[in-house]
Parts: sequence; structure tokens; C-alpha cells
Amino acid sequence: MISSLKHLILWGEICLACMLTTACTSRNIHPEKPIEAVGVKTIAVLPFQDITKIYGVNVNARSYLSGHVMMTGYVPDSAPSYLTSTLVSLLQATGDYTVLSSEGYQDILSGSIPDQDTASDSLKQYVRAGKQIGADAVLVGHVFRFIDRHGNRVAVQHPASVAFDLSLIQIATGRLIWSDRFDETQKSLSENVLEINAFLHRKGSWITAEELAKEGLEAILRRFPKP
Repeated sequence: MISSLKHLILWGEICLACMLTTACTSRNIHPEKPIEAVGVKTIAVLPFQDITKIYGVNVNARSYLSGHVMMTGYVPDSAPSYLTSTLVSLLQATGDYTVLSSEGYQDILSGSIPDQDTASDSLKQYVRAGKQIGADAVLVGHVFRFIDRHGNRVAVQHPASVAFDLSLIQIATGRLIWSDRFDETQKSLSENVLEINAFLHRKGSWITAEELAKEGLEAILRRFPKP
């Protein structure tokens, strides 16, 4: 009887959320104004940078390049490489651009994260790397938070929480021409009924940080500028 009542309450929340989602959005992804990447046919995806190396954890930090402000948190050593490789695969799958490898250019990128809150020196290094690789643009990512769930798909002590941004720099002009971000801590449907789309997509389970990050990359690339 109690179990049936719980299911009835849950489906009531789902029905309410379905009505609300026609007018509201549930995801903590902040789209930027769409643009066209004029003259950009080849993109080099540079390795993700760990923004906590500058600011530490548990602080509201501003990206020195894009200006996005997000809460920092734990970032494992494996997170930047996972984000980079996943981004490369997803961008290649769109077929919109020729994606070039940035392997072998770590010497150019070393020290690209500034000690102070400035983008000028890093921007020059990114442009330099793009020229040597032979790309029309470079895509730069910064990870602010990559906290995995503590628990399993059924129950958690704390959920996955991921935050990162992406910035596209045009080599010919040396300008930042596009940026976007993803910032989400997974919530249960009872915590936020507006999360109905994500709830159904995830089949009501608690996902890992890697799965959450991949969802974020996929969402951002749906808004990525076209050549």
C-alpha cells in the first residue's frame, strides 16, 4: 500500500512537470548567442585546463578566458584528458569541421594558465599553437568541477557534479569568437520537478560524473557555431 502510494505521488510529479516544461527549461546550461564561424574549417581541440590550479576549490571562480563564473570543486587528474578525448570524438562525429590533433604541442601550451586573472598571454599562446598545428581555430576547455557520485545508480550520498566551459579562438584574428558552459549537479525529481526531461533520459538513475560531462558536451555541441 505504501509502495503504491509512493508510485502514485511520483507519477503525479511527472505529470505536473510535463505541463511545466512546455514553458520552462530544466538544465543548468547557459547558451551563448549563436554565431557563424566564418572562415573556420579546421579546429584544433586543445587539452582541457584545470581551473582549480589557479583558484583552488569551493570558490566562485571566473574563467580568465571566457569570463564565465562557476563554483569550483574537486577535479581528478583523469578529468581533463577524459573531457578532451570525448570532445574530440563528439566534434568529429558532427562532420562539420576537420578536427586536428594537438598532440606534440604541450611545450607551447605549458604555462598557458596564468597566475593572475588575465587572458592576454594565454590567448597569444593558444593562437601560436593553432598556427603551428595549422588550424583555423582552437577550441579551449576549462574544467571547474568534476565530482563523481558517492553511491550507485539507485541511491547516493551525494550526486555527480560537473562544471566546465568551452571557448573558440579564431587564429586569423586572434579573437575569442564563441564560448559556452555547462554547470550541473544532478538532482532527484522530487528536488526539482522541472528536471523531468533529464530524469526520463537517465531512466531515473543516478549517473556518474563522466556520464554527466558527456551529456554536457553533447548539449553544448548542439549549439556550436556552424562553418
